Amino acid sequence: MNLRQQLKAALDRIAEIAKAADSRDFTPEEIDEITALTAQADDLEAKVKAADTAQAAVTRLTSKANGTAVLERVTDRTDEAFDAIVKELGGLGGQFVKSAAYQTFRGAHPSGFGEGTPIALDRVKVGSLADFYLARRLGLKADAPVQQVGLARLQNIRLPMVDLTTPMPLTILDLISRGTIGGLSFEYLQITAVTRNASIVPDEILPADSTTKPTSGLTTNLATAKVYTYADGYTVTNQMLADAPALASYLDGQLTYNIDSVIEDKILNGSGTGGNPTGILNTSGVQQQAFDTDMVTTIRRSITRLENIGAPITAVLVSPADNEKFDLLKDATGRYYSQGPWGSGPNTIWGRPRVVSQRLPTGTAILGNWGTVSLMDREGLSVLAFNQHRDYAARNLVYVRAELRAAQAIFKPAELCVAALA
Repeated sequence: MNLRQQLKAALDRIAEIAKAADSRDFTPEEIDEITALTAQADDLEAKVKAADTAQAAVTRLTSKANGTAVLERVTDRTDEAFDAIVKELGGLGGQFVKSAAYQTFRGAHPSGFGEGTPIALDRVKVGSLADFYLARRLGLKADAPVQQVGLARLQNIRLPMVDLTTPMPLTILDLISRGTIGGLSFEYLQITAVTRNASIVPDEILPADSTTKPTSGLTTNLATAKVYTYADGYTVTNQMLADAPALASYLDGQLTYNIDSVIEDKILNGSGTGGNPTGILNTSGVQQQAFDTDMVTTIRRSITRLENIGAPITAVLVSPADNEKFDLLKDATGRYYSQGPWGSGPNTIWGRPRVVSQRLPTGTAILGNWGTVSLMDREGLSVLAFNQHRDYAARNLVYVRAELRAAQAIFKPAELCVAALA
């Protein structure tokens, strides 16, 4: 048994003897045992207090020396269940509350953060971009070991068995490729058009023969991938900042949605001016398909455009309003072309996954090789917190800011097609 368990056992034994002698005097043997247990308890209590003091000193000095993450016990929350919760927290919020910066600051204020407490937590890197999105896609903690999986793959349909599994909906961030960038920018050649002229050439060409060997060609455009900062901020109370599990949950929910949203918007709609990257809808060389007969026919015409240059079609991106129109399409007898309001299964169009984005304008679809769009991590995701913001210190509020520095590139615009659905 450890010191705390031994102390508890001694105190429990004293209580047991006292209860047994509730209506009578203590026997000489009981008096001797109580005397011995009291001395033992006093000694154990002193040792526990000394051990706690030593542990706090070691933790504080260690965190200052090498910045390693520490989990300090604080006087108002010393139960092992709380420590276990903090230890198991995953996601970006979990990485932040497990960091040395957060744990050291929280350990220095065991009773919480009150009015007038100066709050300034150093920037904490909470993982790389690849770790975050892969963990989010697989439903794992940010620090859990994962294996790369194929994206934009449809769930197999099993008939006539009942399949109760429901796959997570795909998003644009599950379709694009991800990487890293070492500098602040780089120039690259975008492939905007492809001409394929491969053919058979005779082995022997006579002097008077005009036959020449074929030449295929690529039309290119010089583009620049620059690093941009994607950021968002949150206001939390001092009480929430002091409560690690609550703070982690809040950051995971808000951070995931808001950062995803701004990245999607810039990948699709970035103007390329005014400090914005260039999005797909403003990139030269992306193929265009005019409206033809109806939405379904237009998508099929777009597929043909892409197949003509050998481009893989990994998904079709549509807006929520257009996604609804696809679902409500009916035949001449009023039957839904899709699986109807009570069906379940792959959300597809012409066998390709249909993915929804709130950032895509209604009446527009984008399809093609989404792997040609890349988001490259420069510094990873980081979180910092401070109350030197407006009048937050006086109102017991803290500003928590999340930032991501990354660059986006579209290597083969010709392998994407923007289709007008109306």
